[in-house]
Amino acid sequence: MPTRLSHGYLVDGEQEAGLSYAELDRAARAVAVELRRHVSPGDRALLHYPPGLEFLVGFFGCAYAGVVAVPIAPVDARGGEAAARARAVARSATPKLLLSSAGFLASNTAVLREVLGDAGPARLATDTVDPALAAGWRDPGVEADTVAYLQYSSGSTGEPKGVVLTHAQVLHNLAVMEDLVTLRLSTDVVSWLPMFHDMGLLSGGILPIFAGCPAMILSPVGFIRRPYRWLEALGRGEKVVSVCPNFALDLCVRRTTEAQRARLDLSRLHTVVIGAEPVRAATLDRFAAAFEPHGLRRDALRPCYGLAEATLLVSGGPGHFEPRVHTVDAEALARGEVLAPGGSGETRTLVGCGGVNDRVRVAIVEPGTSRPCPPGRVGEIMVGGRSVGSGYWDNPRATAETFGQAVDGAGADFLRTGDLGLLLDGQLVVAGRRKDLILVDGANHYPTDLESTVEEADAEIRAGHCAVVSVDDGERELVVVLAEVSARVSRGPDGAARRPGIRAAVRREISARHGVAVHDVVLLPPGSLPFTSSGKLQRAACRAGYLDGHFESLRVDATTAVVS
Repeated sequence: MPTRLSHGYLVDGEQEAGLSYAELDRAARAVAVELRRHVSPGDRALLHYPPGLEFLVGFFGCAYAGVVAVPIAPVDARGGEAAARARAVARSATPKLLLSSAGFLASNTAVLREVLGDAGPARLATDTVDPALAAGWRDPGVEADTVAYLQYSSGSTGEPKGVVLTHAQVLHNLAVMEDLVTLRLSTDVVSWLPMFHDMGLLSGGILPIFAGCPAMILSPVGFIRRPYRWLEALGRGEKVVSVCPNFALDLCVRRTTEAQRARLDLSRLHTVVIGAEPVRAATLDRFAAAFEPHGLRRDALRPCYGLAEATLLVSGGPGHFEPRVHTVDAEALARGEVLAPGGSGETRTLVGCGGVNDRVRVAIVEPGTSRPCPPGRVGEIMVGGRSVGSGYWDNPRATAETFGQAVDGAGADFLRTGDLGLLLDGQLVVAGRRKDLILVDGANHYPTDLESTVEEADAEIRAGHCAVVSVDDGERELVVVLAEVSARVSRGPDGAARRPGIRAAVRREISARHGVAVHDVVLLPPGSLPFTSSGKLQRAACRAGYLDGHFESLRVDATTAVVS
């Protein structure tokens, strides 16, 4: 067992590096010994690594030293959003050390100094630590309730907050995850998700070690540039498991050719767990249609629901089942009810996110209260159980608002998720975030439904790259559409001539299908909208950007010079 592969790293489809269990253990112990020369148990250390396996050495080195790991997205010389986020995390966590690789530190010295300041945490290149130090390792006295790491939330709804996770909470959720995908020693785990994010860290980094399965890691950037690399890796091994967000499936369909698909054999793909953002029925249909001829089983697609505040997984199993899709009456859903379609009225499609493991408790309550909703009623999702984190680091107010919440008849130890949904046919169905709801003329509208309509209004609108938000003009809520369009439309006079028609189509479809008048349609070039590191659309940032006049680039039509 010690000599078996723990993790391999794939570059362009070929394994470039690998760590056995023994090599990872020895390297982590050596790093732990070096850490104790600089910091004490309980101190925080930022983990700042490029894609690769060195992150795991740093992470487990922290665990072996009793140091609290704080993963952050890598900040390169371009700075940008990752730099601003790293600055916010550092302000919150007050780390004493930053761990990275020697090459990455050298190439990003200036931007790290700008982000963290001259008086910021000391730097340690873990790949320069002498492995012989491992012999001097001593147990720091880690216990079940010792803090393992701080998982900073993705920031899709505001300033990132650090979820405090103990070793016991992490181990509990790993057992829940293992049940979901029925991992065995013969299972091969494939992941391209960044390990600084909760989904990537748990599913690609820690879970394979917990279950004793080898894992193959791909670069996130490599996947985005060429999704075929991931699909190709899914065809290897006897039983393959992977995890991805919804957008990744659409990307695979758009960016693979028939010739590439013909070379795939996905018959040994056991499970693809899909989460981190709303799972769309149309995405599942497109992915299945593209890859079922090449061995994919539709029941291998496993929608799930989770969040960092619950360590990760809340629902998503058990066993194989085709994703359950529910078509419901749109008008009733706007009232918070789930009813079968009636007559010729508009419908909405909801995707089930799997059953709830018996180790986890879920309650649906009337938003803002502790009163459980009756069956068939949409409410706020509350989560209980031993996977729920201990709170937010150094943020007692946010902790009191979110953790330790009461549910009538069920106890006072629940997590308020801020998400809306219901239990339907034995599965958790997620309708959207409570903060994102758009209220027009007394009816609730889920932005994901409106965004699906926007995408279908015109072929030039980029799938998965539009946001529908509401703004208050002092008298009422106004609906605003922010939509990225193809490069052809965003450049030159020919594209400019198409923009009025695209805007008109968006207004027409939203009005016809949802009965909502659109105040403004802003067309944007590719790459304009803000997303989190896990691919979640940041609607709060979209709303703020609109109000600040940030999204202005295509609002003036070159053919008419009239602001829409």
